[in-house]
Amino acid sequence: MPNPRVHNQDIADIFYKIADILEMQSVQWKPQAYRAAANAIESLGKPLSEVYARGGLKALDEIPAVGEALAKKIEEMLKTGRLRHYEKLKKELPINLDELETVPSLGPKKLMVLYKKLGVRNLRDLQKAAEQHKIAALKGFAEKSEQQILKAILANGGKGKRIPLSVAKPIAGQIVKKLKAVKAAQKVEAAGSFRRRRPTIGDIDILVASASPEAVTKAFVSMPGVKILVSGKTKSSVVLQSGIQVDLRVVKPLQWGSALQYFTGSKSHSIALRKIAIKNGLKLSEYGVFRDKKLVASKTEKDVYNVLGLDYVKPELRENEGEIEAAIKSFEKKKR
Repeated sequence: MPNPRVHNQDIADIFYKIADILEMQSVQWKPQAYRAAANAIESLGKPLSEVYARGGLKALDEIPAVGEALAKKIEEMLKTGRLRHYEKLKKELPINLDELETVPSLGPKKLMVLYKKLGVRNLRDLQKAAEQHKIAALKGFAEKSEQQILKAILANGGKGKRIPLSVAKPIAGQIVKKLKAVKAAQKVEAAGSFRRRRPTIGDIDILVASASPEAVTKAFVSMPGVKILVSGKTKSSVVLQSGIQVDLRVVKPLQWGSALQYFTGSKSHSIALRKIAIKNGLKLSEYGVFRDKKLVASKTEKDVYNVLGLDYVKPELRENEGEIEAAIKSFEKKKR
């Protein structure tokens, strides 16, 4: 039986990583095939585990851009939670891809340049090269790129690892509690993959509704022992002593619902909702749902989903794995 805890996005992410590795190895055509399949999986709209349970390998084969070979790999991941082919490819690489891919803007081609020119194999090597200002001199890089790379490494404490939800939970709880104590903060909640209750998260996202964002930001960046990365009026980022990055976003109280919805859902969930909005002549963003320039929904998440023709979707379901279609059916049923 397929494991329902293996999500579509998990499988798509593995396919994207395989594409990156094959590109580093100068393999032709296959990277595009893996990326096309990953994109099809992200846009599927139903759990792969459900597709497989109903129709087996043949049903997976029939998914656009997948085919028999990749269907078998999906089957393996659904059954075992891992893919031997991916693990073998990682071992063949001279670099630690899991670590280095945590740094934004470093694609496969740039990673290979860093390895061939500077011998960068892991985050420690990358940090050393950036601190010694060796990266800016490379073709395709610049001083700004070097600074961004170093900033990203320091922001993650040089670890390159995701945080277990069990570790993030008490930390997020303490920060939310502290910000709720600020008089200017009307609503406070942790968003992102934390709110979706994913097993691991990259960082902690905190959303606050306030008419006085400066007061909230001041309380956030003045937390004991934090290293400030960015301190703006409505956007701030700090690194805790544990190395965990925490990002703060302060929005107007009127925008609370749309912002919370926007900063909670997975990438594929958000893309699917934006497509629905466009189809209905609307525009969806963190600021609300608009028809031309007129705001039609933003106060609550329920308002946002309802104006798009969906019933409210629980945060932990927002992965674009069938929850959108179910919410549409539920909303239409209630209207009858």
